[in-house]
Amino acid sequence: MSNCLLYRLALVLAALAEIAAAVWIFRRKAENTPQTDRIPRAKIPGIVLGFLALLWCVPHARPIVFDWMLPMLYPMVIGLTILSWFFLDYLFSRALGGLMILCAYYFVHGAWEFHTPGTAGLSILYWLLGIAGIAFSGKPCWMRDFLRSCCRSPKIRTAAGISLAVLSAVTLLAAVLTAGGVQ
Repeated sequence: MSNCLLYRLALVLAALAEIAAAVWIFRRKAENTPQTDRIPRAKIPGIVLGFLALLWCVPHARPIVFDWMLPMLYPMVIGLTILSWFFLDYLFSRALGGLMILCAYYFVHGAWEFHTPGTAGLSILYWLLGIAGIAFSGKPCWMRDFLRSCCRSPKIRTAAGISLAVLSAVTLLAAVLTAGGVQ
């Protein structure tokens, strides 16, 4: 599988996840607040996403770690995943934020590498997603507050849902229009 095909497949999967998140946000109501409040602290989905995010970080860490640390990277992923279960609160919020940051980097880099039409617009949208990921990782209670706001305020819910739907549409369009390095 070529890198371009992998990039386009990742764009399609991201678009599906974004539209699913948009639909989920649109369906939030005030009576959903108690169930929604538990999501940022969810341990099992958080540990799965956190493990995937840490695995994704290994290739990025290879060029910058000392040679003696290279064989320890994958065991460190397992160890850090186990430690995060015991010592981190708001695990889902932190893991989702980390994946948002990694996706933002991957899609912006891929858009420039594979000459995706509309790269500037796609980059700006994913930079905004990456900024949200930084906020959710660094201050995980902000995800809880954001979800509460979506439950309580129709204006915030509509703005968040439309933003995710636009991001999904632009991402899907980028997947279709990416030619694979041909200028």
